[in-house]
Amino acid sequence: MEDKRLAVVTGGNRGIGFEICRQLALKGVEVILTSRNQDGGVKAVEKLNISGLTNVVFHQLDIKDPSSIACLAKFIETRFKKLDILVNNAAEVGIIIQDQEEFRTGGGFVSISLYKS
Repeated sequence: MEDKRLAVVTGGNRGIGFEICRQLALKGVEVILTSRNQDGGVKAVEKLNISGLTNVVFHQLDIKDPSSIACLAKFIETRFKKLDILVNNAAEVGIIIQDQEEFRTGGGFVSISLYKS
């Protein structure tokens, strides 16, 4: 029996993230839909499950909280043992710079790429 691929989609409870979850699930990928908002994430998964996409589960994730990230990593390791696809869709404005002097003198940069298909 072939192992299914596993995807994590951050910010998957609405908009583009929700549609990415739906499309991946339609292709047979196991999907972990993540969201900072517990209620929104649970409702999004329920909506997908009701439409027949039962290969989607929810896990709460705040991408700015290291303990939340560690909790998700432990969940993936324990339940699935692998991760094939990561879609970083969570809406975050700004960047986190721990040491501004290191960023300035160490050649730090921010890259934004836009692609048109």
